[in-house]
Amino acid sequence: MGKAKHKRFRAKKQRPTGLPSVQEVEAEESELGTGSYTAVENQTLTLLERLQSSSDEEKVCSCSALANLVQEPAARDTLLQNGLVRCLGPLLLDNRPAIREAATGALRNLSACGDHEVCDKMVSDDIMTPLVTLLSQLSSGIPIPSGKKLPKRDPNLNSLLQALHLLWNLCESNGTAVSIFNRHGLVHITLQCLQSHVTFLDLALTAAHCLQTVSEDNPNAGIELTKSTALPILESALMSPGDTMQHTLLRTLVASVLHNIKGLLPAVSQNQTIQAIVKVFCQSLDTDAQAAVSKLLPEMSKNGQVSNGSGSPDPKDSLPAVELPKNLSEDLAEIEAVLTAQQVALEVASNMCCLDDDEEDDWEDIASSSSSSDDLQDEITDADEVPFMSPLCLSDEIHGALVSHNLPQKVLVKCAFPDRALLQSLIVHSAGKTIFKGLLRVQSRALLCLQNMIAVIDLVALGGPEALTLVLNKLLILTMVEPAPTGDELVEALTSALRSVLQKMAINKQMPQALSEQHLTRLFGLGQGTQSEQVRVNIVAMLGSLGSLLAAKPETEQLLTAVGTQLSEVAMKDGSLWVTAEALDAIFDTFGDGATADAVAVKIGLVPKLKMLVPQLKARLRQGKNQLGEHMPVVINARHNLVRFIKYKESH
Repeated sequence: MGKAKHKRFRAKKQRPTGLPSVQEVEAEESELGTGSYTAVENQTLTLLERLQSSSDEEKVCSCSALANLVQEPAARDTLLQNGLVRCLGPLLLDNRPAIREAATGALRNLSACGDHEVCDKMVSDDIMTPLVTLLSQLSSGIPIPSGKKLPKRDPNLNSLLQALHLLWNLCESNGTAVSIFNRHGLVHITLQCLQSHVTFLDLALTAAHCLQTVSEDNPNAGIELTKSTALPILESALMSPGDTMQHTLLRTLVASVLHNIKGLLPAVSQNQTIQAIVKVFCQSLDTDAQAAVSKLLPEMSKNGQVSNGSGSPDPKDSLPAVELPKNLSEDLAEIEAVLTAQQVALEVASNMCCLDDDEEDDWEDIASSSSSSDDLQDEITDADEVPFMSPLCLSDEIHGALVSHNLPQKVLVKCAFPDRALLQSLIVHSAGKTIFKGLLRVQSRALLCLQNMIAVIDLVALGGPEALTLVLNKLLILTMVEPAPTGDELVEALTSALRSVLQKMAINKQMPQALSEQHLTRLFGLGQGTQSEQVRVNIVAMLGSLGSLLAAKPETEQLLTAVGTQLSEVAMKDGSLWVTAEALDAIFDTFGDGATADAVAVKIGLVPKLKMLVPQLKARLRQGKNQLGEHMPVVINARHNLVRFIKYKESH
């Protein structure tokens, strides 16, 4: 399009890099009269060309510039398209330490700054081949525990650190990288790095992160880690005597590794291992991170760069980053370490309370193999035969460890909202945003962990009805804060915890005295304000648990009316078949029997509304059944039971 001048084709020059030179690009732009290559694209091509320079200094400078440039999404995409990985990969094996170090750092940044697609591209561009070779070459220089101090600046050790970090990032995002990790026995090199926790803690921490990643659902790595040569290394790191938060993080990560492989350990040692894991998690959660942050705030404000008051720096105010004093940087790193440790502890503790769901694939099979016929009568008729999952239960070892170490109480403490004034002070500080996110992440993980613990630990072990009431009251306080909680992650975690508490109360026939119509309005509002199906299902389940309790008590008509009105509104108006089905189940549980339930059902016109829903639900199920996946049985049962429920209510 544009000019009609015919293009004059020239013979292509040999390109050592496989890329067009900057001069070629500029000449082509001049000839075409267009500016198709932006300044960023020109800069990336220039840097890639300089990687082929004969000057060591120019290669190092180019790698350093690329390490910064890959943090910009537009430049990162251009670099990947133009073969950045294939240009940097050979430099990992350069015999000059400075070049090797700079190239490894650039690749580590690339893997850390991008998403899964970036790591997939790196693996498909064969970065693992030079990376495995580099790790093998550098493994002989891994520092062993000794009283000797390491040199302040060792390019080989720094290359090893960056390479191991790169390996961790790739394995976290890409299954092929994990397969290569297994095939080349990189677990042994990673264990060697873990052993350096006495002399080179940063390397040991990166090794622990990597092992935590590769040991999850990876029997090959698990078998290697449970060998007699490997377990002593893990146990040594688990009992590392350091009292810094970095050491706390190390112990927590190693505890997570042991949890991943505990099924491969001898049965006689599993109880001892679980006790040790939970003890480490409790020690991590005992630290008051908020108090530590509060102590640092004056120093941060004195030395750090502050953005505008909104917490979102103005792009026009592109001030250079302020280098923080060494002591302050170390203190901030300690806080980040303990927040990461607490997040890991809460995530693994939450997983300890979950059984592996082997039936998940069965639900998918049901969905994919369903008849394509418009007539769903066969599936609806057989719905009663769908094998629902059995209630969760804990092994005696895990149950005993959680209770004996008072882990539920420690988790509850972490559920509280971080101090809002503290968060405001952090968000306007350039060095505080990571801590800001870390504090909120710990809270959301604590809420999810609390949900799982309440679901599987018996009421007596939790502290009885009084303890359950205390937990509910604390969660209701979080729900009613102003402004209302926002963000799908936090709202899902909060509503999941509330759902678990109310379900526990309903099972034990314990009426939640503190819950009012005002609370119901707020909860319903949280559901209306989110696209998350899980949040809406949580709220429906809460209403169902509460409704079943109210329907069995006299003088609860007002609150039951509010519950019934909200449930019927969800069932009639929600666009998700899954949410609709869960709302119907809650209605069936609440309004099945009882004088109060019957009176409220008549008052809100429940049966006429449900009769209007029957043809709508049938049509929606016919159209959307192939997208239901694991929710198919719930929806089919709700559709079947809806007709039964209407007939039952009309005959009584």
